[in-house]
Amino acid sequence: MLPTDPDAPEPYPDECVACYLRRVVAEHGCDHTPAWGERFRDLRSPTAHSLVRRLDALGGCGCAVVGRGLRPVREVMVRDLHTDELEEPERWPGCAGVGPTSSRPCRHWERRPRRTGA
Repeated sequence: MLPTDPDAPEPYPDECVACYLRRVVAEHGCDHTPAWGERFRDLRSPTAHSLVRRLDALGGCGCAVVGRGLRPVREVMVRDLHTDELEEPERWPGCAGVGPTSSRPCRHWERRPRRTGA
């Protein structure tokens, strides 16, 4: 399914842009364009003119934003008992919620630190 399809999923009430991108990319895949982010903006925050620019700075397409630009906060992560590493939970806790026209991620997300060259 493409983000431009009439039956493409809409954001849930109070769902943030990051949780929406994570959900739709997991369910329908990524077309490696900013189309899912644009769909979120058009449906939830039509006046958020800088949203696509902010998402572009985080990677652009949906899979890059939630895969490389943002990461779940520590409180959402679970510890692997064998490796002692933190990892994303198998079952995502659901969006922490944002205002009806917010174009920001909820408190379950944080910006990934930028890597510095050595």
